[in-house]
Amino acid sequence: MKTITKIATQKRDGRYNIELDGHFAFGLSENVLAKFGLLKGRQLDDAMIEELKQAEKVDQGLKIALNYLSPALRTVRQVKDRLKQKKVEEGVIDQVINHLRQQGLLDDAVYAKHYVATKQVFNPKGPRGIAQDLKQAGVQEEIIETAILGFAEEDQVLVATKMAEKLARTHRRDSTVIRQQKVAQALVQKGFSYDLASQVINDLDIANDEDDEQENANKQAEKLARHHKRLAAKDRFYKVKQGLYAKGYRGEVIDQALETIDFEEE
Repeated sequence: MKTITKIATQKRDGRYNIELDGHFAFGLSENVLAKFGLLKGRQLDDAMIEELKQAEKVDQGLKIALNYLSPALRTVRQVKDRLKQKKVEEGVIDQVINHLRQQGLLDDAVYAKHYVATKQVFNPKGPRGIAQDLKQAGVQEEIIETAILGFAEEDQVLVATKMAEKLARTHRRDSTVIRQQKVAQALVQKGFSYDLASQVINDLDIANDEDDEQENANKQAEKLARHHKRLAAKDRFYKVKQGLYAKGYRGEVIDQALETIDFEEE
């Protein structure tokens, strides 16, 4: 048996040095000190000393985890990964995770539900994109499926419509066909279904008006003509025409755009 001969505060707040039989033995946090009710004169056997050291490791792991949790919700996997980065022992990690769960501070279902709600407002994503993010964060499939049910289809349409409107403005210099394709592709990449993306595009009617479509084609024709300026006039003509078709312009629009270009060799 060893006797606590001194309990002294460290320079760090909430930390104490424990002396046994007149010699420094180990440091403890205030939480561990209080939990075990340690006082000067108390006797400790080897098993109790080991229990105190283990409790200190868990307490330090909890501090790391709580600091990580303080600015945002986290998943079990994220907290485990954080503790591993901080070189916390595996057995201690399990105790930390269990404690956080028991206290209601770590719950993947709550995280998933909150994440689904957040992604409808901030940096929006569709259900598939959200599900992929949650899977990468370590959330189980059944929890993901339940959380995604909270993203109703009518809400998906609203979110996707706002995104589509912004994307349509971004691609306003493209042809109607390419503009619609880019918007649809972006929505699908953000995790919305192709059917929903198509529905949103049809409802929005983001086609260019005739004047804008022709102006865009004319500008594209000029750009292509400059790019192929070293070609013979005939080859240059066909390259520009081919490029405009590839850009999604209609035949009559292309014909008018071609009339604006002088294809004579420079």
